[in-house]
Amino acid sequence: MSPRRRAASVGVALCLAYLVGAVVSGSLGPASRRPILDGLLPPPMYRWVHPPPALVSTNQLPSAGRSLIALDPTKGSAATVFSTRDFQASLALGEGAIAPHGQDTKVQLVITPLAPKTDVIVPTGMQIAGNVIEVSAMYEPSGASVGELRTRGELGLVYPLLFQGVGFTDTMLRSQDQRSWSAIKSDDAIAQQSVHAAVGTLGLFAVGQSPVGPTSPPSPTAGTRNGSIVVAILAAVVLIGAVALLRRRSPGPPPPPPRRRRSVDPWED
Repeated sequence: MSPRRRAASVGVALCLAYLVGAVVSGSLGPASRRPILDGLLPPPMYRWVHPPPALVSTNQLPSAGRSLIALDPTKGSAATVFSTRDFQASLALGEGAIAPHGQDTKVQLVITPLAPKTDVIVPTGMQIAGNVIEVSAMYEPSGASVGELRTRGELGLVYPLLFQGVGFTDTMLRSQDQRSWSAIKSDDAIAQQSVHAAVGTLGLFAVGQSPVGPTSPPSPTAGTRNGSIVVAILAAVVLIGAVALLRRRSPGPPPPPPRRRRSVDPWED
């Protein structure tokens, strides 16, 4: 096969393989597929407090976390970055973010994942994606609760994908009672499937996700899956036929040039 025909066959194979993957991936629910991300590995599977029925058998419970922060009587809390063991929630606090409090010498920071309520009030078009995260802090040894932060901390929450469609937007939500939620200014890191926001108070937080463009149900019917499988098989057949046709039409290697026989001079000694 000539280099040009070999390159053409490889190009056809790659294009059809991409189309097959796109068709099959598009027919799966958000729990089974992954977006195209930067890097070599996709994010780990999301851990739910109360997983969707399709994920009950494979779900792992999310991690809670506790961290003790040193408290200076004049400067306040030490700088810290704390994450849960599964890295689904993290909080970064600068030096002095928590004010001094009497004779207390430490602050205990607690991050607790919770299941969202069913009758919540969220911004129009949004849905809570994943768990609710409660972030609280307590002075020690007095046990007094920490309310406002003196300087804003950076809160990061990982989210799962709820919608199948053209795209989605993600926003940090905050609540005081876990029922009425409002959006706060945040940044969406799509490659890490996480939302980050500067927060001035501790409390209840979640990720609100809304679809962009037409969506389809997260659990496709068996007919849709079967149709996608048929399309994938047809594409594979076309791929095999195209490669075979290119090989059949490619000319074989040129025959070697005829060897010239040496003439013999009868008068040569």
